[in-house]
Amino acid sequence: MNNFTKLVLLLLSSSAFGHQPAVLSDLGSLKWDKRIVVVNEVQSRETLLALFESNKNKIDERDMVWFVLTGNQAQTNYQGTLSAAFVAKTRERYPIKPGKIMLIGKDGGVKFLLDRVDLEAIFLEIDVMPMRKNEMLH
Repeated sequence: MNNFTKLVLLLLSSSAFGHQPAVLSDLGSLKWDKRIVVVNEVQSRETLLALFESNKNKIDERDMVWFVLTGNQAQTNYQGTLSAAFVAKTRERYPIKPGKIMLIGKDGGVKFLLDRVDLEAIFLEIDVMPMRKNEMLH
């Protein structure tokens, strides 16, 4: 195998595996790409995670990424890696009280704040957003 062939194979293999999401250090890098749900310090974390999993298709359809913050850890459906400072930076940028659920739009603005997890209410809130209405047309 000559050097040119090796280079082509290297480029092809790196592009095939090169689509790994970057390490996420704050929510700002998701702006204009994802709608974000942040849940802070809930009592029923396992129930919540099961709820998110059972609604995976509806969540994916709405370009949603969720983060369940507990202490300095986060559980998420984000496909990449979270930085060590992610939870602290998220709480600093979006001061969310324990037990609260926050919906952040693709524009980075807080759209909805809930006292309890109500995915149907979140889906309805998203579905009336102009950007989402446009997405549903295509």
